Amino acid sequence: MIFKNFSDLIEYSSRKYSKKTFLLSANKNYKNLTFNELKKFKENFQVFLDNHKIKEKDRILVVMHNSNLLTLLFLSIISNFRIFVPLNPTTAVEEIKYILAQTKPKIIIGFDIYKKKLLSLNIKKKFFIKDEQKFINYILNIKSSNCKKKKIKGNFIAQILFTSGSTGKPKGVVLTHYSILSNLDGIKKRLGIKIRKPKFLAVTPLFHNNGQFIPTLLPLVLGGTSTPIPSDTSILNFWEVSSKNQINYSSVMATHINYFVKIDKKRKHGYLKTLFCGGAKLDEDTRKRFEKKFKIKIACNYGLTETSSIVASEGNGGEHRREKSVGKSLHNNQIKIYKKSRRDKYGEILVKGDNLFQNYLNRIGLTRSKFSGKWFKTGDLGFIDNKNFLYIKERKDNMINVSGENIYPSDIENYIAKYSKIKLGIVSSIPDEITQNKLVLVYEGKKFSELHMIKYLSKYVSKFKIPKIIISCKDINLKEIPKAPNKKILRAKLREHLVKNLSLLKKFNKF
Repeated sequence: MIFKNFSDLIEYSSRKYSKKTFLLSANKNYKNLTFNELKKFKENFQVFLDNHKIKEKDRILVVMHNSNLLTLLFLSIISNFRIFVPLNPTTAVEEIKYILAQTKPKIIIGFDIYKKKLLSLNIKKKFFIKDEQKFINYILNIKSSNCKKKKIKGNFIAQILFTSGSTGKPKGVVLTHYSILSNLDGIKKRLGIKIRKPKFLAVTPLFHNNGQFIPTLLPLVLGGTSTPIPSDTSILNFWEVSSKNQINYSSVMATHINYFVKIDKKRKHGYLKTLFCGGAKLDEDTRKRFEKKFKIKIACNYGLTETSSIVASEGNGGEHRREKSVGKSLHNNQIKIYKKSRRDKYGEILVKGDNLFQNYLNRIGLTRSKFSGKWFKTGDLGFIDNKNFLYIKERKDNMINVSGENIYPSDIENYIAKYSKIKLGIVSSIPDEITQNKLVLVYEGKKFSELHMIKYLSKYVSKFKIPKIIISCKDINLKEIPKAPNKKILRAKLREHLVKNLSLLKKFNKF
């Protein structure tokens, strides 16, 4: 079932699941909320918006970490036909100012802990919340008898999601009610979750699409529960909350899986059935090690902000699974591969469907450049086999050219991930007058013998693929490799840091 809009989705879920729990809190100080209470919050929040003169189609900037309240605001703002503009709380002030200039929101709503950062912004209406549960109770107790219900026609803008901005100014991706709900229908049918009252854990941020779909919107359709926890501590709290709240499913990043395999001890989790993994390519060997260690299935998927969320997934069953693949296309979109030459194994992944974004905010030229007819050019490389399984290579812009050789970092990083002395290793580059680029391996963890790494890699990759500089984060004044809140590696930001610190790299250029 594809709903016309978010309001219809909430009406449906409250009618069908009424007194069942929707928000299952991870914090004992916060109350659980039922589907009926979600509907009541949504209706009463319209009164709150009307009182603050926030009209339909107005934009609302929300600055919060994952929480029950952020979940409620995400659903209520959109279902009341205002436009949700979520923002990563760690975003720098100058970047926030840029986003403000692009979106022109009527109000900022944020947690009080971010007040100092937001007070200096040039916007009249700011609303800060110190006590999350107190504010939820306040909204639930508003008298909504005079609330006017309007029949809404057309495909309204639901939200504007800003990319990380690792390659320049952030891009505002405009998503509509229908594009989101169309994608939700495709995800629901592909995952095929059959258990009654499934419990989901939202560890990836709700200010990105990864945290919005599987762990938040899917429970609304299935009558399940959602437990949101702050994404910046999700790796550390994952197992404790999963066990306490008897979680069945979660949507995670490859970084989570890599960490669990390397750091965490073998654990028994009788409730966890499947972890849906996207955002970055997961090494097949790492997946097998995780599944053997924890007895929990990993289902890989592929998607982008511009496609609302997932475009291909292995699903919850075995029929869409094939080694090293991310599954098959969802029913709501089509995928094809554009190759410059028939001899090429990989080509650019193109997507067409109802789930595509409307446009990049205020960037008509960029929007047009990303389309070939109705096909969206993802910028990712991959291929489709004779059984329609999709395989991802990586982004076109990740490719590094060294002396005329095209090198994909993942070809090297797959082996680095198996090197026991490294917590995380990423291959980047710096400019070189002779070879055009010089490969640099940046790693997190204790120092080790660079010569040993060279010897190790030489067994698996060609000589020209072995990094010429091997360096720890600390050596270049980084606490860790730059990551987005959803743990996706910010490769452009890492390279930018390396280029700015070329003088530090000179003494490490040994090979």
